[in-house]
Amino acid sequence: MDNYEMYYQSPYDSSENTKGYFETVVEPLLTPGKEGDLCEWLKSVGLISREMKCQQPECGEETLTWSKARVVDKHNWCCPKCKKKVPIRQGSFLSEFKCDLSYAVRGIQSWCNSLPVEDICDQKSLKPNVAKRIYSQCSAVAEWYINNHPETSQLGGPEAVIIVDVFPDGCMMLTPHNNNYSKRILCIADTNHIPTRVWAKILDSKDNSKIVDAVLAHVMLGSTIVTSQGLYSDLLQVKGMTDIISTDALMSLDPLDDQKSLKNLETIWAMTVNVCQQIQELSNSNGEQLLRELQWRQIYGSSPLENILHHIVKYNAVNAPEKYALPSQTNHEILL
Repeated sequence: MDNYEMYYQSPYDSSENTKGYFETVVEPLLTPGKEGDLCEWLKSVGLISREMKCQQPECGEETLTWSKARVVDKHNWCCPKCKKKVPIRQGSFLSEFKCDLSYAVRGIQSWCNSLPVEDICDQKSLKPNVAKRIYSQCSAVAEWYINNHPETSQLGGPEAVIIVDVFPDGCMMLTPHNNNYSKRILCIADTNHIPTRVWAKILDSKDNSKIVDAVLAHVMLGSTIVTSQGLYSDLLQVKGMTDIISTDALMSLDPLDDQKSLKNLETIWAMTVNVCQQIQELSNSNGEQLLRELQWRQIYGSSPLENILHHIVKYNAVNAPEKYALPSQTNHEILL
């Protein structure tokens, strides 16, 4: 499967989340005739470079100026000395997208809202391959941000209830499956957050010792762990937790003929199960990226557009600092 197809059946639904910011701040800039205002806004948020220097030796790093031009972006950078022109999106996150800037911004907003790629494309304005590229890059930024902020992967603590299970072996769904899932995925959920925050990882083997290591690395001391019966004896090795409870013990408290505990677990795991099912058709690297995107959306999904724009700027400043460094920022400051 092409790795972009992971978005076709999105497990996320944040379509309401970006309306305020997008409709009031961004959308008015995307209408024809507003190209200059759009470019100024892109500069202000750091999505395109705030300034550029001429690279011609004889110009002595002359600061480039903006110049109107008959190009898709309506403007170029221009050197006052040698008159050399440079695209305004040079060296930016947007430079790889062969479409109008307005459609690139709409593509980012559509990724935030988890809209299927085919729903936002037409052959004239935003071709499917460009839209897929935008989605892929946004997902890569989300993965990069989570991986560079390990604190986002620390779950639980005193009075927190943490659920640990493995897809598809444990108690994550009531619906029977055909056991054709080839990838086992460790899932750790912090139920003290709404939505539940999940850290997950594709397992290399059926060796549960790595599960214990992962729990020790990602679950903070003082947590209460609830886990499926298959992991219970292994997780008893984990020290420093308030309690470790098996799902069988929870189910024993349910009224007769009532699967209340399992139903609650299925609700908690619903979004994660959707992702785990999609991962079965992906490579491990693309699957891990989708897991990090899931994690990013759970943390930043209340205002995804503003957050992904901010994280795109951080990402580009670190990965292309010679072209796109933010004024007066070191790499350490950029990562904050």
